[in-house]
Amino acid sequence: MMKTNIFLKGLLAAVLPFMAASCGEDFLTVVPQDQLDSEAVFSESSGGDLFLSDIYNNLPDQETLNSDGFGYDSFEMFGDNAVARYDWCVSWNIGIARDYGPNNTGFLYAHGYPSIPFYYPRMMANIRKCNVFIKQVEDHKGNFSADWIRKRVAEARFLRAYFYHQAWMAYGGLPIITVPLDRNTQGDAIFYPRSTSEETFEFITRELGECAADLPNEVGAGHATQGAALTLKGWCELFAGRYDLAAATNWQVMQLGVYDLYQEGYNALFTEKANNCAESIFAYQHVPGNKISQRSMLFGPIGAYNGWGFMQPTQNLVEEYRMASGLPTGEDGNFDPRNPYAGREPRFYESIIYHKSTFSGKVYEINDLYDPASNLYTGYFRRKGISEPLNLGQEGYNFMFFRFAEVLLSYAEAKIELNEIDDTVLDAIDRVRRRGGLPSLEETYGKKNFTQAELRPVVRTERRIELAFEGKRYWDLIRWREAERLLNLPVRGISYENGQYVEKSVHAMKFDASKNYLFPMDQGWIDTNPRWQEQNTGEFNRGQNPGY
Repeated sequence: MMKTNIFLKGLLAAVLPFMAASCGEDFLTVVPQDQLDSEAVFSESSGGDLFLSDIYNNLPDQETLNSDGFGYDSFEMFGDNAVARYDWCVSWNIGIARDYGPNNTGFLYAHGYPSIPFYYPRMMANIRKCNVFIKQVEDHKGNFSADWIRKRVAEARFLRAYFYHQAWMAYGGLPIITVPLDRNTQGDAIFYPRSTSEETFEFITRELGECAADLPNEVGAGHATQGAALTLKGWCELFAGRYDLAAATNWQVMQLGVYDLYQEGYNALFTEKANNCAESIFAYQHVPGNKISQRSMLFGPIGAYNGWGFMQPTQNLVEEYRMASGLPTGEDGNFDPRNPYAGREPRFYESIIYHKSTFSGKVYEINDLYDPASNLYTGYFRRKGISEPLNLGQEGYNFMFFRFAEVLLSYAEAKIELNEIDDTVLDAIDRVRRRGGLPSLEETYGKKNFTQAELRPVVRTERRIELAFEGKRYWDLIRWREAERLLNLPVRGISYENGQYVEKSVHAMKFDASKNYLFPMDQGWIDTNPRWQEQNTGEFNRGQNPGY
């Protein structure tokens, strides 16, 4: 019986465009004969479940260090909500220059996966694992029940679509590969051209729509569900600007009768108590003392708390939090720039450690928060989701990829962009605002009817505040085409000097609209794939993205 490493055999086919440049022909060697036996692994459902669990484990958890990457440099810092603690971090330097190119991607990927959650080699490797799983289940279908096959194959298709969507947002069009490939048996047939961005979008959303029908309609404890598939589909439609589809799909999730907002406190939502609650749609699972989260260690405040302080909120973000009235600070006469933290909305106090605030029994003075000599640049620490006190080794907080509050805001945004503003739109926004401790839109603004121009900034700001530190901000700026404006503004912090608050410039940012809306394909990946080199029309220049 032939033994193959079913995790690695044929991996070449999906990853050759980026591996061959560094590994040469050694990567083409036959897999050793002492690896996992596919006949044994797929002889019963428990073996198949273990294989699928390995794929789940490769999802991009953004709150843990691992052997692949440096999780302290979260992708959240690629936007304008927070900065990394040290100026040698990838996110800090990329924000300043964005000087990566096809022959200069080494630093961009220096902190590995999942700090860069879309890293093409890892995405294609994970996609191949999904393809292997689907093929092996088909080849051994006599070993499984029909119900098991239907559900597990749907999960694998969901995971494949998830990895594809990460790469699609970053690179645009991708090679669509749905079968395991092996150069030993297929030769140059393993080289696939890049499909267009539209074709890639259609593939992802079609897969998600189809697999949703075979997934259970329940709150899943880490496994894909009907709601997870539809939520990802609705997000991709929103990202693509297909607002009619996004509105319909997010409404479909709202009508499933499974999800609701967590009502025991906004910050409590990000604790172990709320793991897999009715708001959680799809989450990376953590277990205290076993498969731990390191969120509090990585992003909690330094000093007495003993956190690393790697995610420092910016003044750019802090000034967006509303007053308790629900109004922006500039529209509320009670806002006092000499006392800027008084009278703010509850989510501000649950998300940010600021001057004179108390956290874990300590009152934070300005020298605890702003001291560039100690790599404290913004005057703030993250509070949202940080445990009091630090509980190293026992933190089991899940990392949510999608939750119901985002579905409500995505539905509202899509309808606003369609200029189809009705009570369902206002109710969706109000549900999120009320849970966050704000009055309704009618109570805030004293009227029931709103225009598209009035509601667009409301829903965008609501999304920024509600989803802060959850890895959403950069992609929102990309899809809104606001990156060229907001990511060319300085990152700002704040200090307290001589009895008054003084804004500080942390660093400049740079974003080139002619190319930076996509990341470049590494030239080594292109050089290895003759099909990419032939693509000189439409979206690609010899397989490369525009501007690189």
